[in-house]
Amino acid sequence: MGKQTAKTTERSLSIINTIQNLGGATASELATELEIAKSTIHVHLRTLLENGYLAREGEQYHIGLRFLNHGEYARSRKRAYMLAKNTVNKISDQTDEEVEFVVRNNNRGILVHESFHQDSQFPVKEQHAPNMATSAGIYYHLHNVATGKAILAELSDDHVEDVLDEWGLPAQTEQTITDRETLFDELERIREEGIAFTDEEYVDGLREVGRRVKTPDGSVLGAIAIIGPKYRFSSERFIDELPTLLRNHVEDLETAIEETYMDGFR
Repeated sequence: MGKQTAKTTERSLSIINTIQNLGGATASELATELEIAKSTIHVHLRTLLENGYLAREGEQYHIGLRFLNHGEYARSRKRAYMLAKNTVNKISDQTDEEVEFVVRNNNRGILVHESFHQDSQFPVKEQHAPNMATSAGIYYHLHNVATGKAILAELSDDHVEDVLDEWGLPAQTEQTITDRETLFDELERIREEGIAFTDEEYVDGLREVGRRVKTPDGSVLGAIAIIGPKYRFSSERFIDELPTLLRNHVEDLETAIEETYMDGFR
């Protein structure tokens, strides 16, 4: 038997997700898309609108700014997240590259903090978030980015299988790993070496170096990756220099987290 969930809440969440996926929608469009009676759609829309979770422009409904309040709270409520943000900025300043901190959420990776150095001009995510001023909040599949691989490597094989059963191994580029055996071989290497790589697996011409971040209780907080174009990530820099730099910064971050949470991690 599956876990019991609130169907009314699930329906509201489906409406919210559909509105975002469609870039705004009318009640009629939602009723058609979700195959729900228009009268039921109106009840959910009115509730969400009155509570600030939706905004109405003419006949169209859009995501409301109240989600911004929740999102900013979610990524700042843990002191460890803010320490990770500081580390992201330090690495970006030192490497002149883009750096990201990603956390596992709903068996995908969600971008919590990022830093773009002024000299890093590689258009990493334009196709995924073309209308966003920041990429924070976007989701990644865990198998095709370095942060995701670093996180997967900390899970048991059975747990990884559950993630793959839920989300699959969709191909982002021709280099994306799309079969389980190859992915599990890669995860075993990451477990042994402690560093995850991607080579044009998320975006053509893009390389990434990632490492997981652990908390004092041994759980995984998230992962940090250094990201840049292949022409700047030469073999020596990609394989040796950046992994060593990232490992050192993550170790410093984990020490800072432990010192900050002497009274117990939370």
